[in-house]
Amino acid sequence: MRTRSPLRPLVVLAAALLATPFAAAHTPPKVAIRELVRLQGFRRADGDAPAGRMTLRTQGVDQPFAATDRRAFTLTAEGEEPPKVADRYALQGPRPLLARFAGARPDQTVTILAERRPGGDDLFVIALDLCPPK
Repeated sequence: MRTRSPLRPLVVLAAALLATPFAAAHTPPKVAIRELVRLQGFRRADGDAPAGRMTLRTQGVDQPFAATDRRAFTLTAEGEEPPKVADRYALQGPRPLLARFAGARPDQTVTILAERRPGGDDLFVIALDLCPPK
C-alpha cells in the first residue's frame, strides 16, 4: 500500500501557478475598432461627376459626389493594411449638418470628416466644411 505525500497537492498547485503567465503571454490580435474617413470634393446635383464618383446617402436621398481626395485612417497597431474607402456611404449625424451637405452648391468644395466602424457603410459625420461659404 502506498502512502500519499502531503506535499503533492502543493507541488501541483505551484506548477499550475508558474505555468499560467506563460500560457497567457501571447499577444491578442490587433483589431481596428474604428476608422476616420476624410472626403473632399463637390456635390453634383446633375450626376455629372469626374473620376472620383461616389454616392453619399443623406436624409434618405442618394447624392452624387465627385471626390477629389479620399483618405481613411485606422486606429490600430502598425503593420495593418490601410483601410479601403468605398464608393457608397450613408451619412449619419445631426440634421442641420446633413442639411448643409444636401444644400451645397456644385461649385463649393465639401470636406467631410467622419468616423466609420470597419466593414460598415455608415459615416458618422464629425465635421463638415463648405468652401467658399454661402
